[in-house]
Amino acid sequence: MISEVLTVIAPVFIIAGLGYFWVKRELPFDNATISSLVMYVGSPCLIYSALTSNAAETTALGTMGASAFLVILMSLIFSWVFLKIIGWKLTTYLPALIHPNCGNMGLPLVLLAFGQEGLALGMAYFFVNSISQYTLGMAISSGQFDIRQLMKQPIIWAVIFVLTVILGDFQMPKWFNSTTSILAGLTIPAMLIMLGTSLANLNIASFKETITISFLRILLGLGLGLLVIEMLSLSGIMAGIVLLQSAMPSAVFNYVFADRFNRESDKVAAVILQSTLISALSLPLLVAWVISF
Repeated sequence: MISEVLTVIAPVFIIAGLGYFWVKRELPFDNATISSLVMYVGSPCLIYSALTSNAAETTALGTMGASAFLVILMSLIFSWVFLKIIGWKLTTYLPALIHPNCGNMGLPLVLLAFGQEGLALGMAYFFVNSISQYTLGMAISSGQFDIRQLMKQPIIWAVIFVLTVILGDFQMPKWFNSTTSILAGLTIPAMLIMLGTSLANLNIASFKETITISFLRILLGLGLGLLVIEMLSLSGIMAGIVLLQSAMPSAVFNYVFADRFNRESDKVAAVILQSTLISALSLPLLVAWVISF
């Protein structure tokens, strides 16, 4: 069991650690270029490659998307009530509680734990979480809803393209599939390296508030993941993926929105860093649990 757990989590921390120490050593790293490649090229190709591999049934993908929606909805309700009662700022902490790091951290873990079938299902969860981030998350941080921001995201068009290919039963040329497969391969390592570089640049502030939110993000995700598994009667790989993705630390993009709209980004950065460190300590137990499903 220990060997299986290390097989899953060791590559995640080694590659993310590479990014972290790369920045700490002040070696050259163009984050804007790498993130643009991942967003505009790698992620769409990964979505196409994962969802057209026939590794996961369409019904299972739909169930995974529904699971993500339920976890996000219940996270929103619980977090809103909690923050209102305790009197902490919704615009600062609500997005950080709702949206976990399903991409940079969740997808590599899902791939290593459950293979290509798991990656396809994990992509469905990631897709719903991404839609929520670019609509609900941005609306909370900015104070207004703008659907145009969602329609600018490449993953939306990638999923539309994939659905067209699958539902229309189109056979894409082999050169196209080979090209997208190669480009998809750069995405997971690049995500992990960017996770490490992002954590290296974050600062800690307001410890009492942020550590509370950090622990709550992990525990809330874990609890709601288990609740959704029970509600939808999930088992096996699907249950494991829901639990992994829902229990991830706060997403780095929460900091991007907080910084963009001046929502105490230093506190949001602290939540991301602290919840990631908490997750690092709890992941061996969580991974051991999910691979035993």
